[in-house]
Amino acid sequence: MGQLARFKKIDSRRIWPSGEPGIRIASVNSQILGLLVGSVLAAGCSIQEDPYAGTEIGKNNAAIDAVFADWDLPRSPGCALAVARDGSLLYSRGYGYANLDYDIPITPQTLFDVASVTKQFSAASLTMLALDGKVSLDDDVRRWLPELPVYQSPITLRHMLYHTSGLRDYLTLFPLSGRTDYYPISHDQILNMMSRQGGLVFMPGDQYVYSNTAYMLVAQVIERVSSKSLGEFTKERIFKPLGMENSLMYEDLGEIIPNRAIGYGRDEAGRLRIVHNSNFDVAGDGQLYTTMEDLLRWDNYLHGTKRPAIHSLMLTEGVLNNGDRIGYAQGISLQEYRGLRTVGHGGSSWGFRTALVRFIQPGLSIAVSCNSDDAAPGKLAQRVADHYLAKELGPEIGNKGSDTGRQNKSTFTEPISVLSSDYSAFSGSFFSRELDAIYRFSDVDNFFVVRIEQEPAINVVPLGDNLFEFQFQPQGWSTPELVQVRFSRNASDVVDGFSLSAGTERNILFTKIN
Repeated sequence: MGQLARFKKIDSRRIWPSGEPGIRIASVNSQILGLLVGSVLAAGCSIQEDPYAGTEIGKNNAAIDAVFADWDLPRSPGCALAVARDGSLLYSRGYGYANLDYDIPITPQTLFDVASVTKQFSAASLTMLALDGKVSLDDDVRRWLPELPVYQSPITLRHMLYHTSGLRDYLTLFPLSGRTDYYPISHDQILNMMSRQGGLVFMPGDQYVYSNTAYMLVAQVIERVSSKSLGEFTKERIFKPLGMENSLMYEDLGEIIPNRAIGYGRDEAGRLRIVHNSNFDVAGDGQLYTTMEDLLRWDNYLHGTKRPAIHSLMLTEGVLNNGDRIGYAQGISLQEYRGLRTVGHGGSSWGFRTALVRFIQPGLSIAVSCNSDDAAPGKLAQRVADHYLAKELGPEIGNKGSDTGRQNKSTFTEPISVLSSDYSAFSGSFFSRELDAIYRFSDVDNFFVVRIEQEPAINVVPLGDNLFEFQFQPQGWSTPELVQVRFSRNASDVVDGFSLSAGTERNILFTKIN
């Protein structure tokens, strides 16, 4: 099942360029190229006997394979792994299957949707434009996206890179608007949604709250400044110069991606299902398809010995208005594992989970991506590090884990269903300009329910003092939202609207229309 890329004398060979994108990079010598081609050919065949079996390398490889034993199974999604140290590839292998319909195994050449790991490529692209003198990271975002509202305090491009903008998250707003996730989403639709928002979650720079919206808007700024889509820009300035031949931004729903994995998850009965989302016509916060070896090519370029000009800018830790540091740079988490400092990021998308981590001082980099939504690649990467860095790591005393870009869990009360009071005063239709959606509340057969656009009726639970709550699982969206609504009354004590809060979003306004 597993597929192995083998490189002889691996710890003495630097196989990736570390030059500046846009500058000519010396070609790989013919001996290395031959080994690379051989590994590609081997990846399409059945596993051969490991030439390192019985050696120290072979023993270490076997220990690494044991980490992925639960994913190296018949008829199972799995993971891809690549490990490098100071630019030399140590190990690269696939476990499990990329496509269960056709029993296609995962190999080192399998492409994965790496989700939020994309953000550092978006950040790098904007930073390159800043170094080109075409944009300033301290520009008001409205200089480039004037469609956005005039905020009480300007949002800068730097705020957006550091998740300190206060922008509401479109991944919450779209399902709350009653929109199913099967309908294509474009940059224009996201910008239109954000242009209608009447408020922010917080004042820019006051807090750090993970924002997918910010990075989608960053991609639009890149396009307006450079006249190239994010996909075109990264291909020209990053992927092609670094030899990342198996990497692309997925900006076209109809595009065929050779060797890509399919994302899987399990339903309530435990059956595997295809859950991969394919409705995004845009990239920015995610949508990078790549291999683990390509990710390490990028990692070696950014953090290797010949560091590019963008390195120091991208690795500068963010600071809030009050001076607090946030443990996050430009699309890169700054963390620690067992006493060693790390840089990296996680990714979580429909049917995919990814972790990219580099241990700074030992120079060890690990990339893991899995095509199953119950995988924990951050933990797998740590277990791999335990083997390679056994002498350098400190005691196991807990760690922060990997930032996967998940939305924060709501902390509302667990809903109940049956009501025993008259809630007719709260019944009616309510419209939100911010969501461009109508919510209809009614009291039916001793149940107080709400319908969001064409979604089925949902039970609503009273919490007291005009406050209610319901759980919303929109079609196609991966995470249910606990939604809280607080009704407002006019001078005659008649309900005239409500404000809605869900996840990190607060005070989305609705007005009663009948």
